[in-house]
Amino acid sequence: MANETKTTVAPYDRVSDVSVVMTVIRPRPVVGLGNLLILNPKTPAQPADGQTSPASLPNKLSDADRMNGILMRKTDAATGAIYREYKNVDAVAVDYPEKSNVWSKASTYFAQSNHSDRVAVLDYDPAKTYDALKAFWYFNWTFAIQAVSKLDQSTVDLSNIFERNQDHFLVLQTNDISEYDNYFGQNYTIGLKHDTAEAMDAALIGANATLTVGSITWKFKELVGITPELLTSNELSGINRCKAIAYVEVNNRGETSEGWTLSGEYIDVLHGILWVKTNVQGKLENFLQENGKIPYEQRGITQLSGVVTQVLEEAYEQGIILTDPITGKGDYSVDTTSRDEQSQQDISDRHYGGLSFTYHVSGAIHTVTVNGQVQSDTVLA
Repeated sequence: MANETKTTVAPYDRVSDVSVVMTVIRPRPVVGLGNLLILNPKTPAQPADGQTSPASLPNKLSDADRMNGILMRKTDAATGAIYREYKNVDAVAVDYPEKSNVWSKASTYFAQSNHSDRVAVLDYDPAKTYDALKAFWYFNWTFAIQAVSKLDQSTVDLSNIFERNQDHFLVLQTNDISEYDNYFGQNYTIGLKHDTAEAMDAALIGANATLTVGSITWKFKELVGITPELLTSNELSGINRCKAIAYVEVNNRGETSEGWTLSGEYIDVLHGILWVKTNVQGKLENFLQENGKIPYEQRGITQLSGVVTQVLEEAYEQGIILTDPITGKGDYSVDTTSRDEQSQQDISDRHYGGLSFTYHVSGAIHTVTVNGQVQSDTVLA
């Protein structure tokens, strides 16, 4: 490990009949579905005098980098994009000065109570957005925001990348909801309506994304450092019609006005789908790797089914899956087909395609209507 102390010096011996060996258990880095990436498009720098191309940064971190809180740095040779991970806002300030756009977003993110143990930043040539994102798509992040919040054709193209892949979320922010007209129906783009002088996008992710998937709805959430808007009912209705999210004052406190993406689907539903997909894939992969051989017969098929059942049961316990009102258990099912029902080609290729599952999403209550009756002694003519 990079942070271990390296030494060839042997410890001193002590005259004793008892030897105690201490192991320090350190917190594991947050690897999950709630980490943030700040997208920072930059026009390529001009080469310095005597150079044919701009100087590139080494991928290997120095001791000074680690001391400064830089957790990772990787340059994509094909696009020149640079991906970095930082442990806190002070580490971000090493590469992005205080009050800069990236620093400001990171500062707001780390001000929230549920931020991760890191934030990632991607510097890239805007002319190479697709390939730059492709290079780092499966690194340790799930939600992306812009260093400078703006909506134009390049942002539409960016949103379409997220929509096509369906396993990451793009969070946009503008104070003009008419700018969301070109994003109607986007499942994996979240639209915020707020003054861009405040980083509501960073705050939203820092307050919610790392919490246990399925345990929360994204409505009602309080954001640190974000000023609630006092909106009229007509203004809020307009925001709701375009499926954007505002930060409003309700009952004398700030809260997110809704918890959906620009398609109208709820963030917790899509986040839950992503959690199930990721964990089914990961647990099955681990099962195949850690067992010598999964036999192509009912015994092996049953084992695969058991792995998926285990994931869905965990999803139920987290609140992703609804409770079946009859059984009182998770409303999901796992189905398999026998070896005899597989094609000869699949059997020859050692591919099994007969495993499937379904589940019923657990929703949330966002509004309440209460009917009351009052008994009056007044007789009206």
